[in-house]
Amino acid sequence: MAIRAEKKQLIMDMAMRLFAENGFEGTSTASIAKHAGISHGLIFKYFESKDDLLRQILISGSKRFLENLFPEMTMNDLLTNMDNYLDYIGENKHFLKLYYTLALQQLKVMRNLGFSENELIPMQYVMNLFKKQFGKKALEEFLLLSAISEGFTILSLLFGDQQDLFPIDTLKSVVLKFIRERYLLNENSSIVL
Repeated sequence: MAIRAEKKQLIMDMAMRLFAENGFEGTSTASIAKHAGISHGLIFKYFESKDDLLRQILISGSKRFLENLFPEMTMNDLLTNMDNYLDYIGENKHFLKLYYTLALQQLKVMRNLGFSENELIPMQYVMNLFKKQFGKKALEEFLLLSAISEGFTILSLLFGDQQDLFPIDTLKSVVLKFIRERYLLNENSSIVL
């Protein structure tokens, strides 16, 4: 069983890298098999189709991304997890590059794969938390935090391998400092702005 799981993961990892580099349409299952060093038919032992392969990559990557988000999270949980999120970006560049490439395609690809608009990133949990903490300013604060984290993600994808030109580690510390200072928590977990 472990060998089967390893082969399936190898196929998913190689497909994710190739989809991110060449696009979904520009990557054939034959190319995935060649780069993974497996037979072409083995892909279809684990996946019904190329669409199914992409869908499973997105589900797996999203689960890892969301593993620390849950309906009962607190602001402390969110702030603590921002550090983990920024580390996650560096460790999952191929998945994030693929996700952003697909996200820019008007959700058409996601719908064709059977996803609803809210299935991959259920931000409603975060928005509900912000409504509790900020009331009428919830949307503003949610958009600010989203812009900061999305901006960091994109900059990391673009320049993460060029630390000498663009120090991502320095950016990470600046982002975390700003977030912690903006959302200082008192003993009652209310936000001080």
